[in-house]
Amino acid sequence: MLRKAPPLESVEVFVAAARGGSFRAVARDMALSPSAVSRRIAGLEEFLGVILFDRSGLVPVLSAAGLRYLERVEPGLRTITDATDDMAAPRSGRLRVAASHSFASIWLLPRLATLLEETGVDVELVVGAGFDALASNEADIGIWGGRVAPSGLKAVPLFEVTAVPVAPERLANGRAPPRPGESLGDFPLVSVHRPKDLWQRWLGIAPRQVRSFDTLHMMYEASAAGLGVALATPLLSEPFLASGRLRICSSEPRPLGLSYDLFHPSARSRRGVEGVFMDWMTGQVAQSMARFEGLR
Repeated sequence: MLRKAPPLESVEVFVAAARGGSFRAVARDMALSPSAVSRRIAGLEEFLGVILFDRSGLVPVLSAAGLRYLERVEPGLRTITDATDDMAAPRSGRLRVAASHSFASIWLLPRLATLLEETGVDVELVVGAGFDALASNEADIGIWGGRVAPSGLKAVPLFEVTAVPVAPERLANGRAPPRPGESLGDFPLVSVHRPKDLWQRWLGIAPRQVRSFDTLHMMYEASAAGLGVALATPLLSEPFLASGRLRICSSEPRPLGLSYDLFHPSARSRRGVEGVFMDWMTGQVAQSMARFEGLR
C-alpha cells in the first residue's frame, strides 16, 4: 500500500526551516545535526516531487512550491500539535518565565507559592533575560513592558500602563510632598534609565532634571527614601502604596503609551501548563488593577 502522507517529523522540520532562516539554526533548536535536517527535507522533496528550497545562495530560501506547501501544511501541523496538547499535556508542571528584575521581584515572585498551591504550576524565573531567552528555549514565556514582539513571537496584552505621581510623607529635605493639582516644577523627580522618558510621557514636556536608577524597584525605593517624586504604575507600585511607604500625590492618572505583555512563540497556543499560567496571570492582573484604581 502506497503511503499517502509524508513522515510527520519531515513536515515538522520543513516548517521549522521555512520559519527559522537556516538549516543550522533549525538543527540547533530541534536537537538534530544539520545533515539530519537536510536529509529530512530532501526526503520530503523526493516524496512530493518538487523542490521546496532554493539552495543556490548562502542560506536556503523557500521556492514558490515551498511557499505554497507551507501555507497548506502549517495550519494542519498546528492542529495536530494543539490536539496532542489537549490530550497529553499535563495541567501542572514546571514553567520557565523570563521577566525583568523589578516585575519578577516586586509582583510575580510573592505570588508563586499561591500559583503552585492553586494550579500545580511551578515557575522557574529567568530574571533579566530578553527575547533571546525565548528564541533559545531558555524560557517558555516572557513578561515585559514597553516592548514589541519580534517575528515568531506572539504578544498577549496584560495591561496598559497609566501612572500617578507618588512620594513619601516627607521628602529628604523635610519638605511636604506635592498636593493634588500642585505643580511638580520645583520638586525633585526620580525615574529609570529605561524607558528614559517616563516623566516626559506623563508631563508632556521634558522635565528640567530627573535622577534616574537602573530598575523600577530601585526608583520606588529611592522615592520612599525621600529622594524625589516617582511615577506609580499598576502592579509594580502595589506593595509600596499598600504599605504607605509611598502616597499618591495626584488623583489624575495619565496613560504613558506603554503596555505590559506576555510573550510566547506564535506557533504555540494556550494549552497545558502555559495555558494554565496565562489564565492565572489574567486573573491576578485584574485584581491588582482593581486595587490600584481603589487606592486613588
